[in-house]
Amino acid sequence: MALGTEGYSAALLLKIEYAGANEESFRKAAEMLGRVGELPISAKHVQRLTERLGRERAQQRDEQVEQMKAGDLGPAYRQPPQVAAIHLDAGKIRLRADDGPPGVRTPHWSDTKVGCLQTYTSMASVQDPQPDPPPVFLNPPRVVRLCQEMEQVRGISATRPTAAQADTPLVAEAVVEHPERLVRTAVATMEGTEGFGWMVAAEAMRRGFYQAAHRAVVGDGGNWIEPLGQMHFPGWEQILDFLHLLVHLYAAAVAAYQDLGSRGTFRAWRLYEQLLRAAWAGHVPQIQAALREQVNRLGPPPKEAPNSDPRKVLSSVLEYVNDNAQRMDYARYRREGLPVTSTLVESLIKQFNQRVKGTEKFWLEGGAEAILQGRAAYLSEDGRAEAFYAHRPRGRAVGQNRLRLTA
Repeated sequence: MALGTEGYSAALLLKIEYAGANEESFRKAAEMLGRVGELPISAKHVQRLTERLGRERAQQRDEQVEQMKAGDLGPAYRQPPQVAAIHLDAGKIRLRADDGPPGVRTPHWSDTKVGCLQTYTSMASVQDPQPDPPPVFLNPPRVVRLCQEMEQVRGISATRPTAAQADTPLVAEAVVEHPERLVRTAVATMEGTEGFGWMVAAEAMRRGFYQAAHRAVVGDGGNWIEPLGQMHFPGWEQILDFLHLLVHLYAAAVAAYQDLGSRGTFRAWRLYEQLLRAAWAGHVPQIQAALREQVNRLGPPPKEAPNSDPRKVLSSVLEYVNDNAQRMDYARYRREGLPVTSTLVESLIKQFNQRVKGTEKFWLEGGAEAILQGRAAYLSEDGRAEAFYAHRPRGRAVGQNRLRLTA
């Protein structure tokens, strides 16, 4: 039956979708609607409605993509933003087989692609607004914690954070964006890089990002981000997330003096601080020279060396820096009022994961794509979640005034 024949007004549909897209599960959503909204509804019915509305949102998104491909999509706002940044990253979700009887069969991991489109106030300046690295980047215990939170460094011999310390994630503290954040919108999909790229481009066009005075694409150095940026955002600044670079540099410093055990701790930290300060200032040749010196000192890794081999770590970090050298001019980015970290999209992925990721969650691919659209709508800050209902076609069983939002 077409959506609308259930007899719900737009106001109730919005509440049902909000609960289904944002609560931990459809069961929790149904409980919340029953207790708070005094709406008796089953978890299965919440799921059907939420996924159906998500498919409608996906169809609307795909129509905008086709308009973008045809050159028919324009900005929805008269005034373009001064500073616009697109933060890109990938997450994980567990799927199950679509065909066959009910139950979890052939569970497997799959990727989600997430884009965070953020506008900022304009704070361009002649001088670097923050020439010195934030203190958190130069505090040994905090750097270790930061690397652990980024989940990039393994096997570091360091004290685990206490319960009190763990209450405040350092990744959030390490955000070094001085421009004030304005409006965020989210794009998320199960589709591959090509389809995702068009979705992000359409959203950027709709928000006027192409007309912004300062524009950037920020990512972690993944090999899919640069081609996407080159195809859809030529001429934009491509920025390597500074926190991912920090983690790589710390790993290299630890690896360089790993053979000395505890005696190498001071020398490793001194090397890390040298690399960190050069990176913060955007002095890429200094980083390359320091890493190359360590690679030459230890020698090249043998072919059979494991990833944890210090020689392999150093060589990999040097390769990472070489590959991303054109995206590490951080002092200039700060002068232009551009962000230098991708913590916003990592935080956004965590917010998506609160809904779609869990030990008991195994999605059908179609259901996953639909729920991502509802979640993205409510994580966006431009009112699109509610505006969607003002333009939906009315169902035949819905009266003339039933689709009007109520207080």
